[in-house]
Amino acid sequence: MHPIAELEKQQVGLRMPVYLLNELDELTSKYKVNRSDILIEATKSYIQAIKEDEVHGRLKTALKEVKMDIDGKLELPDARSLLDEL
Repeated sequence: MHPIAELEKQQVGLRMPVYLLNELDELTSKYKVNRSDILIEATKSYIQAIKEDEVHGRLKTALKEVKMDIDGKLELPDARSLLDEL
């Protein structure tokens, strides 16, 4: 949930290739929405996809480490050495 101040819309300008603008305008006509609505939803979807990719990458790394630990190939520091680092 975002605070009210972050939900306020701000006007921005951008440049995009003509072919994309034409496709965007086709969608606005077809679905009876404005450009802003489509660009907002597309941006939200893109950001969400990036975040999911990052989570999947971290999960993949964690699973590799678990497998290495199970196989006895991962040396984990003991609690004392972790405390010494602090």
